[in-house]
Formats: sequence, structure tokens, C-alpha cells
Amino acid sequence: MTKKHFIALAKALRAEKPGSNWDPNKLIQWDLDVKAVANVCASASPRFDRDLWMAYVNGECGPSGGKL
Repeated sequence: MTKKHFIALAKALRAEKPGSNWDPNKLIQWDLDVKAVANVCASASPRFDRDLWMAYVNGECGPSGGKL
């Protein structure tokens, strides 16, 4: 997988993040799903940066770690 693939997956997961007004169980399940996808990405590339990817999925930074 390439960086483009990792960013595309992160964007898709980010778009599906449940809002704060949703059932809390949906957020828990979403978080588990994100972690499962991160595990697959990490196994696909030794250069995969899990912390950066998770920060992007959670809306904490841009796709390359910069500001939003």
C-alpha cells in the first residue's frame, strides 16, 4: 500500500466518525474499527506511522502531520 492508500482510508474513517450526539457505543465501535484498520496498515508497510495516521483520523492534524 502507498501513502495515498493510507490517506484515503483515513479520510473515509474520519468522515464516518460518530458525532457527540450519537450513541456512545457507536463511537466505541468506530474506535475499534479504526484500530483494526491501523493494524492492517502497519502490517502492510514498515514505514506506516500509526501515531500520525491516528491523529489525522481523529482530526488532530493534516494528512502529512501539518496544521488543518
